[in-house]
Amino acid sequence: MARTRSEQAVWRREQLLDAALKVFADKGVDGATVKDVAQAAGVTPGLLYRYFDSKEAMVETLLSERGFLPRLRELRAERHDARAATEVLTELLEAFDGLLAEHAELMAVFFSAAQGRAPLATLVGEGQRLIGDFLAERVAAGELRAHDTATAARTLFATVAVNRRMGTPIDIAALVGLLFPEEG
Repeated sequence: MARTRSEQAVWRREQLLDAALKVFADKGVDGATVKDVAQAAGVTPGLLYRYFDSKEAMVETLLSERGFLPRLRELRAERHDARAATEVLTELLEAFDGLLAEHAELMAVFFSAAQGRAPLATLVGEGQRLIGDFLAERVAAGELRAHDTATAARTLFATVAVNRRMGTPIDIAALVGLLFPEEG
């Protein structure tokens, strides 16, 4: 069955993103060119520019659409009132770690692109804000002790990401327990 023009455009865009992911993971974001991505996709650079304004737009799209943020938004939107904050945090961080493990190329792109790119800082900031807001809600509810929720969120995400990048296993429940010990 033939694809509609709209379906063809979606398919082509995904094909271009797949090629960009591979090229960026292999060469690094700064080492790769639009021409490299176009060549890997088997298209001309002109066609690629019909879908993305720049290499930076491809990087941002990869990380915003295929990264952890969409899943984090879903998990964060779910009601967690009946569950302990440490249980929810452990689940969120294990999902984050699982995504990093499943998508090693995406993680390589993230680390390659992470320095000095404002759109990436915005994506990372949103993820940290979502977790920080969750922690603040639980502090306000009296479940967690008062603390700097933004720093705690950054610490949790960075620890998981760096350990995954280094190939070092991490006990996420122990990490959460270290930052948020049960009152005794």
